[in-house]
Amino acid sequence: MKYILLFTTAMILLTGCQSASTRNTDSGVANVPTDIKEVSPTEAQAAVSKAYSQFIDVRTAEEYAGGHAARAVNVPLDTISSKLDTLEKNEPVYLICQTGNRSKKAAAILKESGFNNVLNVTGGTVAWQAAGLPMETKSPHGAPTAK
Repeated sequence: MKYILLFTTAMILLTGCQSASTRNTDSGVANVPTDIKEVSPTEAQAAVSKAYSQFIDVRTAEEYAGGHAARAVNVPLDTISSKLDTLEKNEPVYLICQTGNRSKKAAAILKESGFNNVLNVTGGTVAWQAAGLPMETKSPHGAPTAK
């Protein structure tokens, strides 16, 4: 009888400790909490070239207007906290700035606000341009730039 009780208790504990299933996002990335990831400009460009992606340039509107990574939408760092409701928490968010410092600050804000998949483009727009990746001077998809 002791062994049956011990076995039953062990089985209950083991099945209760299994990890929760994760849900894949629309982009196919598992929605699990992670640290802020650093990605190369080439890795980011491959990911954000898909039909649905969240690619945020956190530089000022003036910097953005002077040329930015293709498909990036401008949400300046000083406004990002007030624009969180415009982003999808359960999808990856790629962040870029000029050199990677401001986008790291924005990434920390997003993580603190419950975003699970936050990716910072290492080296920022400088590295993006150096890699020969596409640049734009207009907002993607006809979206207005943030003021």
